[in-house]
Amino acid sequence: MISTAQVAQRIGVSKNTLLRWINENLIDDVERDWRGWRIWQPQDIERLKTFQVKYHSKKIKRLKRHPVLRADFAKAAAQSMSSFAKGYIQRPGSGA
Repeated sequence: MISTAQVAQRIGVSKNTLLRWINENLIDDVERDWRGWRIWQPQDIERLKTFQVKYHSKKIKRLKRHPVLRADFAKAAAQSMSSFAKGYIQRPGSGA
């Protein structure tokens, strides 16, 4: 019997990726035995290889990240702190 980790290794993805594909219904789950363990057949592995090639052949749109300047970061932090300070209520009897 082939484990899920071994199947993932054969097709070149991590076990977590393979399980995510199953959980997101991108691929059909395979038959299970009486313990609930997956029973991987050779045709299941071929089906996964085909899916992986098609899935990864799509171009992935990457977001272009712009660097954050320190001044902009400091300004955002100061605004956040000032909005927090406005909501701060001093307890009676505290000397601060």
